[in-house]
Amino acid sequence: MKNVKNKIGFVETPKEITELMVDLASIDKNDPVLDTGCGKGIFLQALKDRGYKNIYGIEIDEELYDYCKRRFNNVIFEDFLTYEFRERFSLIIGNPPYAHFNQLPTQLARKVREIIGTSEGDIYYAFIVKSISLLKENGELIYIVPYHFFYNTYAKFLRETILKFGKIEIIIDLDEARLFRNENPETIIFKFKKGKYNLKDEKIKVLRIKSTKATPSGIYTKAKESLLHQTSNDLFDYYEIPHYLHTQTWSAYGFTFANFPHVRLKDIAKVGVGLVSGFGKAFLVSINELKSFNDREKVLVKKLIKAKNCKRFLTEGYELYIVLDESIKSEEELKECCPNIYKKLLSFKDEMLKRYLPHNKNWFHWMALRNYKFLLSNLNKKRIYVPTLDRHKYNRFSLGKDGLLPDGDVLFIQPYKENDLLFLIGYLNSTFFRNYYLSKGARRGGRISFTQKLVEDVEIPLFSDNKKIKIEEITKEILFRLKKNQDIFSLEQELDNLINLSIEKQEFKSDHKIKPLMRLFQN
Repeated sequence: MKNVKNKIGFVETPKEITELMVDLASIDKNDPVLDTGCGKGIFLQALKDRGYKNIYGIEIDEELYDYCKRRFNNVIFEDFLTYEFRERFSLIIGNPPYAHFNQLPTQLARKVREIIGTSEGDIYYAFIVKSISLLKENGELIYIVPYHFFYNTYAKFLRETILKFGKIEIIIDLDEARLFRNENPETIIFKFKKGKYNLKDEKIKVLRIKSTKATPSGIYTKAKESLLHQTSNDLFDYYEIPHYLHTQTWSAYGFTFANFPHVRLKDIAKVGVGLVSGFGKAFLVSINELKSFNDREKVLVKKLIKAKNCKRFLTEGYELYIVLDESIKSEEELKECCPNIYKKLLSFKDEMLKRYLPHNKNWFHWMALRNYKFLLSNLNKKRIYVPTLDRHKYNRFSLGKDGLLPDGDVLFIQPYKENDLLFLIGYLNSTFFRNYYLSKGARRGGRISFTQKLVEDVEIPLFSDNKKIKIEEITKEILFRLKKNQDIFSLEQELDNLINLSIEKQEFKSDHKIKPLMRLFQN
C-alpha cells in the first residue's frame, strides 16, 4: 500500500495481537460487531476467521477503504467520530489512531474536543468515549491503546465515562513491547463491558508482560495460557485487582496492602521541585572558568544536583551553575558587576530569548527559581533528592550533603526534623515503598514519575520506635559502606525484609492518633 505511514495515526496491528483481542470477546457470533478504523482489514479478517457473521468496518481514508471494500462486506467510507450509526453493537474492537489534538486537522480536532471536552487530549480518547455510546447493554469494547489515559489529567473525562457506563474486565499490560514497526508506545489491551455494576464487588484481571522483547506470537500464546489457567507464566504475571472506584490516577500494578497507621510525607517534610534554567548549557560552569570569576561572580555560582547525580541512597558529584535571579535587574548591571558571566552568557543570548520568561525577568535570568528562597535559607541542611522521571528498576532517593540545590529534573525532600533523614532515605529506597508507589499510578511511559503531588501524599508508616531505629541503623551502615565503595546488597535485603515483616506483623506505634508535625519551614 502506498503512503500507509502517512495516514492519520495509522499503524497496522500484528495479526497475532488482533487474534488475541478477538479471543477476549464473549458475545454471540451472530451479534453485530464493529471495527472503528478498519485500515487494511486485519481485525475484520480475524473476526471472520473466528466465525462472526455480522461484521462492520468503518474507514476514513479512501485508499484504505477501497482496499477493505474489495475484501469485505459492510465497510463504510466515513469518519467514525462524525458518522451517525443507526446500529448499536454487541462488540466494538480495534486499534484506534493515536495522535494528540495538536497533530490533527482542524475539523477533526474540533470533533475530538467536542467529544472529550479538552484540547489537551488524544484522538483515541474520543474513540473510546464514542465507542461506549454505541454499545448495546452488556456490549463489549476491546481496544489496544497507549497506557497514558490511566494517569493523564486530561483523560479524567474518559475515566469518568468508563466508570459511569460499565466496568473493565481485563487489562493486558504490554509495556513497551515492540509491536508496531517504527513505533514503540507503551500499550495496553483492555476489555470493557457496558452495564450497571456495583464496582466495589468487581475485580479486574490483569496480565503484566515481563519482557518487552516478546514477539507477537509469544504474546498471543502466553497471554491465552495465563488467562485460561488464571496463573502467571514465564512471560506474564497474572493477578486480579479491585476495580477502580474513582477517576484519579489508575494503576495496573497488583500491589495490595492492608491499611496501616501513617502520616503523609508532606506532614513531616517539605517536598519541592527544583530550579529551572530553560537553557542549562549557558549557565554551566567549569572549574577553570570559575578561577577567572571575581568575588561577586563566584557568589552566584551554585552546586546543583541533577538526576544523573542521584544514585541509590547517596548523591554522587554535582554540577556548577551560574544562578541569576531578579536581584540583577538589567543587562548593564550584569555587564558591570559580572563581566566574565556577561561575556559567557552573551554568546547564548539569541537562544535564551526564545525561552518563555515572565514579564519581570530579563533574558539572562533563570526561567523558574522555584522554592529558591526556602532552599537558600536552608542551604546548610542535608536533603534527599530523587529524579522526577526514572527508568531504573530501583528507586534513587539520594541523601545529599549541605550546600546543594536541586536542578529542575529532581525533587527535593527536606524533613522538618533532621533526625528523620536516615529513616526516610531507608524507607523510600525499599522495595515495599517502590511497589506501593507504583500502585498509586506513578508509571509514565516505561518510567516511574516522582511528582510533587504524588510524593507529598505518600503514606509513611508509623513504625514502632524500635523498628524505626533499626531501619535507621541499617541505613546508616549502608551509607557508610557506600562511602567506602563496599557492597550493600545484603544490607538492602535486610532492610527490605525488616520493612516487609514490620508491616505484615503490624509493628506500629501503639498510639495511632499521632498528629502531623508542625510545618517548621516557610516558603
